[in-house]
Amino acid sequence: MRQPGFLGTEASLGADIALVGSVLVMIAFTVGAYLALRGRYEAHRWVQTGAAVANVLLVLGVMIPSLLAVAPSDNVELPAAAFVAMPAHELLGLSGLLFGLFVVLRGNGLVPARLKFTRYKLFMRAAYGLYLAATLVGVAVYMVLYT
Repeated sequence: MRQPGFLGTEASLGADIALVGSVLVMIAFTVGAYLALRGRYEAHRWVQTGAAVANVLLVLGVMIPSLLAVAPSDNVELPAAAFVAMPAHELLGLSGLLFGLFVVLRGNGLVPARLKFTRYKLFMRAAYGLYLAATLVGVAVYMVLYT
């Protein structure tokens, strides 16, 4: 994943895959939200579940390994903006990932009764907002680091 990427920047292949994958997952979540607004709840559930699974695979298969591949001893010089954007992306991303998975599990009836909540729309919208924020900050991180 450390070989040169395909977007024509200084990014690695892993960073390019993470960027494109995140944008595609964001588009899928947006399509799912649109389906819910149109009352197509079964299609909404399938799209959101698929997007959440794709996001987990992207995070576990690309993002975390790419982050762990850079050793502190590599003496990588980072722009000052990276020291704010990178931790913000990681915190938003982790929050969105965990909260979003909980909402998806709840939406598929896979949580115990005591963990179920009633204001489902509020929780779905919050999870969607967290994911959008994490993605936008992730795009900013990419731009700061590689362009």
